[in-house]
Amino acid sequence: MELNDKIQEEKKSAEEIKEMIDESLEKFKKVKRGDIIKGKIVKVDEGGYFVDIKYKMEGYLPKNEESLFSKEGGTITNTLEIGDEVYVFIANVDEKNGNIILSKEKAKYIQLWEKLKEIYRKKEKITAEVIEKNATGLIVNLGIKGFVPKSQIEQKFIKDEDLNKYISKKLDFIIIKLDKKDEKVILSHRLIIEKERKVLHKKTLADLEVGKIKEGTITNITKFGAFVDIGGVEGLLHISEITWRDMKDATKLLKMDDKVKVKIIDFNKEKSKISLSIKQLSPGPWENVMEKYSIGDEVEGKVITIKDFGAFIEIEEGLNGLLHISEMAWAYVKHPSELIKEEELLKLRILEIEPEKKKISLGLKQLLPDPWENIEKKYPLGSDVEGKITQVTSYGANVELEAGVTGVVRLSEIDWEYVERPSMIFKKYMVLPLKVLKIDKDAHLIFLSRKRTLPNPWDGIDKLYQLDSIVKGRVIRMRDFGAFVKLEKGIEGFVPVSEIDWNRIKHPNEKLKKDKEYEFKIINIDKEKLQMTLSKKRLLPDPWMEIRKKYTVGTLVEGKVVNLTDFGAFVNLEDNIDGLVPLSEISHKRIDNPASVLSVGEEVLTLVTKLDGRRKKISLSIRKAEKEEQKRFMKEYNKKQSIDKILFKDLFGDLFKKK
Repeated sequence: MELNDKIQEEKKSAEEIKEMIDESLEKFKKVKRGDIIKGKIVKVDEGGYFVDIKYKMEGYLPKNEESLFSKEGGTITNTLEIGDEVYVFIANVDEKNGNIILSKEKAKYIQLWEKLKEIYRKKEKITAEVIEKNATGLIVNLGIKGFVPKSQIEQKFIKDEDLNKYISKKLDFIIIKLDKKDEKVILSHRLIIEKERKVLHKKTLADLEVGKIKEGTITNITKFGAFVDIGGVEGLLHISEITWRDMKDATKLLKMDDKVKVKIIDFNKEKSKISLSIKQLSPGPWENVMEKYSIGDEVEGKVITIKDFGAFIEIEEGLNGLLHISEMAWAYVKHPSELIKEEELLKLRILEIEPEKKKISLGLKQLLPDPWENIEKKYPLGSDVEGKITQVTSYGANVELEAGVTGVVRLSEIDWEYVERPSMIFKKYMVLPLKVLKIDKDAHLIFLSRKRTLPNPWDGIDKLYQLDSIVKGRVIRMRDFGAFVKLEKGIEGFVPVSEIDWNRIKHPNEKLKKDKEYEFKIINIDKEKLQMTLSKKRLLPDPWMEIRKKYTVGTLVEGKVVNLTDFGAFVNLEDNIDGLVPLSEISHKRIDNPASVLSVGEEVLTLVTKLDGRRKKISLSIRKAEKEEQKRFMKEYNKKQSIDKILFKDLFGDLFKKK
């Protein structure tokens, strides 16, 4: 026993030594860029993961790949933990600095293509989920995107609208083209179906024919229908052939392995296509509809679907009618759900029957008295009425004058003064006097006004305010385009942003403050539109008049370059006064870019060439300034030289005469 134990210990020791040698050799094997190896996460820091790749140094997997972290509940968490084993791609090896950079996504990508190449070579099928569609086919998720042309989806022609039913479905495919360089994978589902159809074709019963009734078992269910095994052969039971009712999801009607009786309604031996029907085992509801129902009949129906435009009502199985929103009540109805709900039973009147179009129009309000029959006599235009507010909205309020008669008060008709929110004046269920402005009988709507029951402050406007007079007013609200000012006795004026200051401003709040009082000049009164236009700047001196005096055309003026553009340079002459030097006026030479000869902050001498009073713009020229400066210099120089000038002939004239 001792000898055996010793032998076992020596054997174990030899194996351990071998493992150590193998591990040591593994540690010193060469790794190179492009290798894919398996490693283990041994450490995690903020930047990534340290991976043991059985080498003399660890590899580093930076967290710059989406698969390395996840976002849940607004926090970022690691997807890998210490001890996890992963395949990684050697992206870079820096032996000198001891750095090996890894990539999990690259390894996954390469392995995926190797797998696809193997499947393609062996012509094996691959299962993938359809994730989206385009104009020419389906896109599936293989780890990368694969494409299924429309011609390769089914044996039958696929319409554009039919592509939606494949979205989110997992299907089997055969790879028919693989191009790694262009990252193209072309797939076919049709080849899978054709193979299955060949097997089914062999089992087709010899006596199978249209019109026969068979008992079968449901083998597969989709939203568009079901496949039924009728004895070794599968036929398609489309959702439209299950019931006379309008159904959109076969899974709500049938279950797997259900036994059903079906009628063969189509059989194509060559194409191995069998179409089945359950509903055709009984007569259709539209076959004798005119015998059972007439226009004007009162019927009972169940609400099965509610839409924005109305509701579909089931009168009997497979016989549905439309109750349009306009036929629900004599009063305005914003949405059908205000009056009815799904599964509710209603008494209705048949308004129209079109058997050839399979349409029945129904009415609910026809069973109720019509309050709009003599509406103009009950509510004449301009008459005073009393109404109860049923809803306060952002645009005003809805008002009930009587049962079935609804009116609306718009925001502009609440008060003569501006009302920011209708809820400042109106409260639900408030009863108030109103004036009738307009009746829309077709829309069953009466337009009402509250403010026209109140005194109109504009009636005596001529006595209160005259054009060009100066008034005081408080700024009550501001917009980008101007400010609204409250004057005395409920009159509101408007100050356009261009009339606030002589200098251009972007928003009134640069010069005005809300709730502060200022003086304004009245520049326009429109009594028909009830509008008064005010100006603040016209009470201030026009700075442009001083500019015109100071910077006359031909004046030389120094300034600082403050901005360079494609079309020229802006030069600051003094506070808030800039002039433009066009590109052609910068230099005597032709230039394409002002920055080639000028720089921001540079002091330059310019000549005023034009003053545009309408647009408040000063045009300058550096080129002409240089000429003008030279001209003036030469003039001064010549003037000085003329005093001391000694002509050549004055100095040597007598000498020449003697000779």
